[in-house]
Amino acid sequence: MGDNAVVATLLDDGSWEIQGTRLRFPVRIRHARAACATYLVRTDRARDLVAGTGLDLVSVAGRTPAFLALVDYRDNDLGDYDEVGVAFLARHRGRTGPYVHQLPVTQRFTMEAGRALWGLPKWLGGAELVIDGRDARCHLTDDTGRHVLSAVLRTFAPRLPGTLTGGVTALAPHEGGVFASAVRARVGGVRVGRSASLVLGHGHPMAEELRALRLPRSPLAVVTADRVAFEMDPALDVPR
Repeated sequence: MGDNAVVATLLDDGSWEIQGTRLRFPVRIRHARAACATYLVRTDRARDLVAGTGLDLVSVAGRTPAFLALVDYRDNDLGDYDEVGVAFLARHRGRTGPYVHQLPVTQRFTMEAGRALWGLPKWLGGAELVIDGRDARCHLTDDTGRHVLSAVLRTFAPRLPGTLTGGVTALAPHEGGVFASAVRARVGGVRVGRSASLVLGHGHPMAEELRALRLPRSPLAVVTADRVAFEMDPALDVPR
C-alpha cells in the first residue's frame, strides 16, 4: 500500500508539526458530509480482527455492530479529503466506542496526522466518493489502483429536523496500550434507511476481511448526513 511512514513532530507545547503545518487541540472538522451503513456480523467471525489488541467486541446474541463509513471532508484542520472506514463496536477498561480497523484516506497530510495524533490506521487510497442528499456512492482503490470495494448506500428522502449532538470515544490499539480519543460531534440534515449494495475486490486485505465477515445482504441501518462537524481531543494512552 505504498510508503505510509509517518513524518510528524511533537512539540514542547503539546502541538504537532506535520509537513510544516502546526496542529493544536482540539482539532476541528467544521464541515463534512457523511454516510454510514451498520451491519450486525457474527462476533466469532470478527474476533480475530481484535486479537492481541486488548479490546473486547461488544456482542449481543452473538452479533457485533460493524460500520462502513464514508466521509467527504470539506473544511477542517486536516485539509480537504475523502475517507472510507471500517469499524467495530468495542470495549476497553470501561470505555465503549468504535474500534477503527481500516481507514483509507486520499491525502498524505491527514494520513500522517491521524496516525501520529490518535493512532488511527490511516493508509493512502483512491476514492471516488459522492454523498448527495439521500444517496452515497463510493469506489475505493489502493494507491496502486487495485479495486478494494464499491458501495452504494441509500436512505429515504425526508430529513430529520434539527441538529443532533453527542460524543464518542474512538479506540485505537497500539503496541503496549490503547489510544482513547474523545470526539464531540454536531450532525444535521440526517436521513435514514436500510438499502445498501457492496461489491468487494479480490486480493486486497481490506476486501478479504470484509468478505470473511460475510456481511448480511441488508444492513441494520443506513444514515446519511448533509452537515457534520466535530472536535477531537488528544489521545489518552490507556494501558492494555
